[in-house]
Formats: sequence, C-alpha cells, structure tokens
Amino acid sequence: MTAYRDTFEKCPRCGADLTDAGAGRACAACGGQWVSGPVLQEMVTAMQAVPLPVRLVFVPAAHKAIACPECGRAMETWQLHGVPIDRCPEWHGIWFDRDELQAVLLGSVRFER
Repeated sequence: MTAYRDTFEKCPRCGADLTDAGAGRACAACGGQWVSGPVLQEMVTAMQAVPLPVRLVFVPAAHKAIACPECGRAMETWQLHGVPIDRCPEWHGIWFDRDELQAVLLGSVRFER
C-alpha cells in the first residue's frame, strides 16, 4: 500500500508550510528552497559550460544551525561555491535561503576549458 502525504514539512527559517516547487520544495513566505543532494548535483552539472563530471565540494562554515524539515535534526552549515548553505547530516537535502540556490548554480558555471 502506498502512503500519500497531505501535508508538507515546515520551513526551517520561518515555520511556514513548504510547497512543491519543481524538483524540490519551497517556502512562499521567505523564499527558501529545499533540494535533495542528487537533484542539486544534476542542476550543477546542467549549468556547466562544458559538460564535465562535477563533484560538489562542501566546506564547513560558521552559521546558526536550523532543523532539517524532514527529520528535525540540526543541519550542518557548509559553503558551496562560496555560499553558506545548510545540509542535513542524514543527507535528506540542502536548504537554500532566498537567492542562494541561484548563487550556487551561477557560481558553478565554468568558462575555462
């Protein structure tokens, strides 16, 4: 039997309900986005000027921890392409505050060969 959910997780920043948003979920109130690791990997790879195998490198960063919308554990703060982001320690996904996902994707574009 398949279980269907009729509610979504809460935004870790403002507590509003997250809604479906393309490949992830988003908060209409504060503009944040919740994206799974594999989906983020696909996005970054698709943004490459010359398709290359890309490995995302997360660098530890100092930032106030927020809770994972899926499991409630404190997320770890990392930097991805110079942008501070929040990642679930159980790898449920990555939280991007307003405009952070765009900054990461634009920062991943490489123009050199």
